[in-house]
Amino acid sequence: MKTKLGFLLILLLLIGGCGSVDSVQQHVEKSYTNEDGLIYAYPDDPKSEYLSESIGLYMEYLVLTRDEKTFHEQYKLLKAHFVTGKNGTSFVFWRLNEQATTNALIDDVRIIEALQQAATVFGREEYAETATTLGESIASVQQQDGSTVDFYDWTLALPAQRLTLSYVSENQWISDTSLALLKNTESTEIFFPEYYDTKQQLYKKSNEVHLIDQLLIAINRQKLGEASPTFLSWVKKEWPSDQRLYGRYDRKTQQPTVDYESLAVYYYLHAYLTVAGEEQLAREVFQRATALGTDDLLNEAHFFDYMHYQLLLENSKPATDSF
Repeated sequence: MKTKLGFLLILLLLIGGCGSVDSVQQHVEKSYTNEDGLIYAYPDDPKSEYLSESIGLYMEYLVLTRDEKTFHEQYKLLKAHFVTGKNGTSFVFWRLNEQATTNALIDDVRIIEALQQAATVFGREEYAETATTLGESIASVQQQDGSTVDFYDWTLALPAQRLTLSYVSENQWISDTSLALLKNTESTEIFFPEYYDTKQQLYKKSNEVHLIDQLLIAINRQKLGEASPTFLSWVKKEWPSDQRLYGRYDRKTQQPTVDYESLAVYYYLHAYLTVAGEEQLAREVFQRATALGTDDLLNEAHFFDYMHYQLLLENSKPATDSF
């Protein structure tokens, strides 16, 4: 009991030390937002990319913190700048760019789920209607042989011919065929294949693996009832060596190919260890993330890392209520 109370006290102090909920929104507005309210990728660099990934992560955070006003502002920006309608369908630009003609499944699903949650939390039916419109478009044309695929090119009217496995989660708009490909992927090797080629009907592997992708695959397999014991054993063996993991690894040697740590990696590592029932290791990961998440690092972080760190802090607060 004392151990749990002590951990909660440390957690609250760490969260308090990182600023209030309002300070996150203020920091986003000050460091990541242009004069139109759109979020760019790198702090104080409005020439960096404007991504649907960013708006989806921020919407997820705003629902979690019950910030209805800022969420609605982001919703209006989403509709005005990111959503495009083509041939009776609606898609989200994966980035704001004159040459962009595709969406990205993982980012769309994040936005759809944030909208669905916001409809419940804030009681606004328009959010649910937009989520349904986007989801129906994915289900209707973003398919290959029954699989929901990475993207749809609305200029060419063609879906992708691959399914990146880290994009697959249990969502009503992702087909059962895609879920089966995730569940049935090779799990006796340490690292998973990166994607499934729908044309060749083969799983494909890269020589260098991105740990975020591997963790997402393991998390979503676990949520589907499929454990990944070989990958979990590797994590449990690798973590104690120096209490850190890196962003990329060599598939054959299992050695890191980069020397950087990532706040987003720790967000997903914490999430994976939690769903896998490894609560002590999850606490250690949280402690490492908060040690790494200094003001100096956060003030230079890509929005993807910055927002995942804030989501980690928010998700780790003692539960009060749920959606």
